[in-house]
Amino acid sequence: MSKVSFFFNTVRRLSVFIAAIVIISLLSSCSTDQVDVNEQINSRVKNIQQSMDIPISGEINSDSSLYDDVMNNEDFEGIVALGVAALPELMQLLDQSEQEVFVEYIYAIALEQISKVDLRKEKDWDSGKEFLKKYAVYLKEIPNKVKRIADESISDSKKIYQLKALGTPAIPYLFELIDSGYQELSPAFDYLTDNKSKGDIRKWGIENIDQLNLLINLVEQQSHLNSSIYSQYNSKYI
Repeated sequence: MSKVSFFFNTVRRLSVFIAAIVIISLLSSCSTDQVDVNEQINSRVKNIQQSMDIPISGEINSDSSLYDDVMNNEDFEGIVALGVAALPELMQLLDQSEQEVFVEYIYAIALEQISKVDLRKEKDWDSGKEFLKKYAVYLKEIPNKVKRIADESISDSKKIYQLKALGTPAIPYLFELIDSGYQELSPAFDYLTDNKSKGDIRKWGIENIDQLNLLINLVEQQSHLNSSIYSQYNSKYI
């Protein structure tokens, strides 16, 4: 009997130990991924600065062709290609930047491109720091805007148009609505996910749970919501 008890206790301890290793490995992997994203951003920003021969602290002329030059730069395209994983890193880099005007400008444009939004439509911004303030407000308003648009008495086509304009940070909130019955909003979700979710949104959600959680964290850090959406995703799809 004592041998059996010893066996089960050993198995239990091993199970706990293995589970701990798995959790640590996952956390380490996430941390490593974010470090890699940070390094890629920094490396590509330096390449952009060197290729365009503009001092890091150089002043930005909003009337110049600088915006187009940055947009057409291969290294800038590489930053945008990092996708939503780069959003928290770009925000942090922009927030912590000290008078590096040109670099801040690159961070701001990258945030805008990855988020699929055009904040200049509402009010133009002349610096990265100014953009960051507007971007934080934009993130804060997303959860309420998604729900308001979904329930508004307008045509589905207008709803889809407005939801598309909210950009990629709206993805998890739109996902929640569609999953709860708002199937008519699926075209907006497909657009924001580059049609990778087309045909099976739930499957996309399961395969991209990390992306959903990252976007939820990004938005809720600005809005200070007490939403249970984060735990809902993890309990339903992990």
